Amino acid sequence: MTDVLDWVEDSVTGLVRPPLEFTQWLNGTFRDRLIADKGKPDPVNDPMSAYRYLRGRRDVIESSANQRPMLRLFDKNMQPIAQIAGERLASVEEMSSDSGQASVVLRYENWLTDFILNQTKIHEDLHLVVDPNPTKPTWRTRWGGKVTGIIAKRDSSGIHTLELEAISNRQHAKNLLFAANPIFPPEIQLPKMWVLPGNTRTILSISMFINLARLFFPALSIPTNIFNPFGWLNGGIAGLDPLSWPLQVQFVNPLLDQSRLSVVGAAWTDWHSAMDDMLKDAGCNFRAYTWLEEDEESPHPELVDLARGLGPLEQAVNTITRPHRNCVVFAVEDKSGVTGPTGTAADGAINLIGATLDDMITNTLFPLDEDGDGDPDPVFRKLLGVAPEKPKTIWYDGQFSGIVEAERRLHKGPVKTAMTGGRSPSIVNQAQTFAIRYALSQLAQVISYGIGAYQQYGTEGLDNLYQGQLDNTLLAWMRFTDPVRALWTGDFAWQEHFERGGGTAYTLSGVVTLRLGNYKTRAWQGFTVKVVNGRPHAIDIDVGLADRAGFEQGGIIFVDQITAIKRTWSRSEPVTIHLSIGDDNDKEDPFARGLRALQAVWSTLSHFLGEGTVF
Repeated sequence: MTDVLDWVEDSVTGLVRPPLEFTQWLNGTFRDRLIADKGKPDPVNDPMSAYRYLRGRRDVIESSANQRPMLRLFDKNMQPIAQIAGERLASVEEMSSDSGQASVVLRYENWLTDFILNQTKIHEDLHLVVDPNPTKPTWRTRWGGKVTGIIAKRDSSGIHTLELEAISNRQHAKNLLFAANPIFPPEIQLPKMWVLPGNTRTILSISMFINLARLFFPALSIPTNIFNPFGWLNGGIAGLDPLSWPLQVQFVNPLLDQSRLSVVGAAWTDWHSAMDDMLKDAGCNFRAYTWLEEDEESPHPELVDLARGLGPLEQAVNTITRPHRNCVVFAVEDKSGVTGPTGTAADGAINLIGATLDDMITNTLFPLDEDGDGDPDPVFRKLLGVAPEKPKTIWYDGQFSGIVEAERRLHKGPVKTAMTGGRSPSIVNQAQTFAIRYALSQLAQVISYGIGAYQQYGTEGLDNLYQGQLDNTLLAWMRFTDPVRALWTGDFAWQEHFERGGGTAYTLSGVVTLRLGNYKTRAWQGFTVKVVNGRPHAIDIDVGLADRAGFEQGGIIFVDQITAIKRTWSRSEPVTIHLSIGDDNDKEDPFARGLRALQAVWSTLSHFLGEGTVF
């Protein structure tokens, strides 16, 4: 907000020419006040001026969102080519859990058409960069992506257009791998798996940095590509400087990282697949920021914060940590709303304990939902001081609310009985086989001694007649009927559901499979909401991607993370911003989340104890 105010002051004093839509507002009392003292009005001595000051700042913030975003085209090395203007239609979307997309439609007569179609080889990359606020571009709000499709067409009305399709730089996460051993070439991989325990943001940032060094740092890129000479120098000698890498990782302070304790384990697995479950469990978000040399701020705010308030040192740290080229900066951000009692990395372990107890006990045995939003209340996390805080950004229902549409969908029709199985537990089959073969051997002995004290022909090996013909007939199937559903669903309820899992009944795996089948067939509710920017909350100022936000419907406040931010505009329509809060997808079973957490801890112990998985 301070940056917006500075822009207004510069506009008033003539340093920057303001857009026409701001002229009338700038001619008011607020303009004279700013010119007079260049400061903030005192709310005690002059409350009306203070009100006009705050109201004016808010108007500027909301009006700035109506500006058309600035579109720019960059070449394969992220060097600027030109600013795109005169677009007929455009849309840009950023998503929290996947790669967002963008689309820009230009008139074919645009001077960039020849460069895009004819002067750029099909193998050469083009990049699209979108700054939502053209008067204050910054890496924090910038959308950057790779042009993946170029469509030159003539429609039925005879209009020739050129359409650019782009996908956000988050797509890099699907095309980068966590190596089993990033120090050795893939032909020699010992240990067999990359395993790193710790707080989620810390371990993912470390893992990403090491694997980027494997690609760009010559001291690693050469030995790890010993049989792949074309990958020896990926970026040249400049790769010795991590701030000159085209892909970089945002610094994370491991001592103050309060994200949930977790374990990353991967063996040549792409980043997106390896991180997806971890990020969802921890409430974290993965972003791929596009940083340009024109940006004033360093993309490593946690490093700058270490020198906050130290004057020249703070500015020096901001300068030193600036990348030396246009680049993409990967960041793992904690958006869980969880702080913790200590304010240090120890809160990550406390968070894991509380969340696992809630997933395994509270959500499974006695789910409490006092606020009626459909999600069980966190009992153990409240006791440990790591329960998520209530969001500060809430859209309340009302006549003048900024909610465009809100949808709460109740999925009914639960199934009463879940069933799984197909194979008996191994110990049951083995015990059964032993008993039958032992009985046959005793029978052979009785026959032999019954007709004489010698071995009768045909009795030797009689126990081998049985070859497991009765396996998987005892305790091979299991069923569970939910008592609540049996009491409430009625006579015409869906009766049975078969869940295919490990296939073995009456084992831990079978119990988990049965639980998953019961959870999948439950009655549940999901919700989505779309809101208008600035009514009353401003996008990228009050709230951003993956932040926790709430909206009211029927007197109940539903809380979830912002899953997508989309901007659309055209020649005839203004900029429209839509937020998507939550989704209508089936939520993951909390029991499965708890088991995954326990499995991660056990896997880490077994790896370091040498059970054979790693070595």
